[in-house]
Amino acid sequence: MNEAQAVKLNSMDTRSNITESHVEVLKRNSQGHTGPFNTGITLVYRNIYSNIGNAYNPTTGIFTAPVRGLYLFRFYIYAGGDSSVYTSALLHKNGYHIAICHGCPTGGMNSSNGVSLLLEVGDVVNMYLWAGRKIYDDANRHSTFSGHLLFTM
Repeated sequence: MNEAQAVKLNSMDTRSNITESHVEVLKRNSQGHTGPFNTGITLVYRNIYSNIGNAYNPTTGIFTAPVRGLYLFRFYIYAGGDSSVYTSALLHKNGYHIAICHGCPTGGMNSSNGVSLLLEVGDVVNMYLWAGRKIYDDANRHSTFSGHLLFTM
C-alpha cells in the first residue's frame, strides 16, 4: 500500500467513526438524553426562541459577541432518572470555564446558573458537557441556554 492509499484509508476510517458517533448522538437524543460521552462536547441547543442578530449559531452551539458590551447568560439543565450518571453543564468563554450547573439526579433534578460577562467583539461563549456526564431534554424543553446584551461599552 502506498502513502496516498494509506491516507485515503485513514480518512475513510475517520469518516466511519464520525458517522458512528453521530448515530450514537441521535440515539441518545431520541431518548431525551445527551451523553454520557467519552470526551467533552459543546452542547447545541436546537430550540431557538429568538436570535436577533444571529450571534448564536444553532449548528455549532456557539454564541459570538457582535459588539463589545456586558452580556447576561443564563442556563438551566434537567436530569431524569439515572442516578449513576451525574448531570453537569459548564459555561465557557473563549474555551475557559466560567460557571457550572451540576447535580446527581434521583428521579429528576433541575439546576441553573447565570453570569454577566464583559465580552469583546468576537469573544465566544458556549455550553459544554463534561466527558462522562449527561443532560436531558425533550419536547417540554427542560434544558435551555440564553444570552443577551445588557448594554454596549
